This record gives sequence, C-alpha cells and structure tokens, in this order.
Amino acid sequence: MNRAKRLEPIADYAGKLEDEAARRLAASAKALQTKEREVEQLRSYLAEYRQRAELERPSTDSMRWQNSRAFLARLCEVVAAQEAELASAVERHRLETERWRDSYRRS
Repeated sequence: MNRAKRLEPIADYAGKLEDEAARRLAASAKALQTKEREVEQLRSYLAEYRQRAELERPSTDSMRWQNSRAFLARLCEVVAAQEAELASAVERHRLETERWRDSYRRS
C-alpha cells in the first residue's frame, strides 16, 4: 500500500470536518443576518415611535405622556438587549469563520 492510499482515510476525515465547519459557518451567517434584520426593524420602530411621541406631546395629558415615556424607555431597553445579542452573533460568526479556515487549511 503506497503512502497516498494510506493517507486517504485521513483526508476523507479532514474533508468531513471541513464540510461540517462550512455548515456551521452557513448557519451562523444566516443567524447573523436574521439578527441584523430584527435589530434594524426595532431601531426603525423606535425612531418612528420617538417621532410620533414628539409630535403628540403638546396635545396629550400627563398620564398619557408618562405612559408613552415608560413605553419608550422599555423599547430602548429591548433595542439595547437585541444589540447585545447582535454583538454576540457577530462574535460567534467570527469564531465559526476562523474554525472553518482552520479546517480548510488542514484538509
């Protein structure tokens, strides 16, 4: 048995590892895109709500204004939490990219 034939199982295994890393990378990219869209939608809604609240402020009673401010504060918290999740997704994607590169080099 020549050397190339003996290394074939190792090459096959390395190829399988690379394929699995590529699948994880693709899933990571999809999750990242989804999270980016969610955050962008929330930011858009927050901007729209802020604009609407500013326009209605002079004509609303104090209770309604307080409720509006409380909702706006909660919405800001949600946006901040989603932005933190987005940062985590970016980091996971970076790590998956690095893992894929390593497995590609090995195979």
